[in-house]
Amino acid sequence: MARGADGDLAEAGAAIDRLAGVQTDPRFVLYEITLLRLRALLARARGDEAAYREYRDRYVVMANSLGFEGHMAWAER
Repeated sequence: MARGADGDLAEAGAAIDRLAGVQTDPRFVLYEITLLRLRALLARARGDEAAYREYRDRYVVMANSLGFEGHMAWAER
């Protein structure tokens, strides 16, 4: 996403969608928190501030509720 070449955002979106389509145990929180972070980053890269704030806020809440310090530090950035 950071490279910004033609098609990068579409390719990143497709990769995130493929990842989201993988069936996992509903309690597998590492999967869910990673998807939230990726979706937030993609929304910001696309300039979709409303979607970015929604995903970011959900990501922050999940990181804090789980006590995931690494994710909490990423969320602060």
